[in-house]
Amino acid sequence: MRQKLHGRVTKLVPFGAFVQVTDGIEGLVHLRELTSTPVESPSDVVQAGDEVTVVVTEIDRERRRLVLSRRQDSSDHR
Repeated sequence: MRQKLHGRVTKLVPFGAFVQVTDGIEGLVHLRELTSTPVESPSDVVQAGDEVTVVVTEIDRERRRLVLSRRQDSSDHR
């Protein structure tokens, strides 16, 4: 089972949104992972400051990065 985390959107970028899941740890939710329907901009789905539920899909320990998804969290359909 993938780990679900609650976090806050900190920054929107053209290719997705950064979500802070705990102090000092942020991950990227790529544009295609924000919602199950295609969107052109992350601001179509979320705004900075929004609280969201995400799942960790990949951990890059070398670069200390998380890859996150909202689409794979079945409890959050938006």
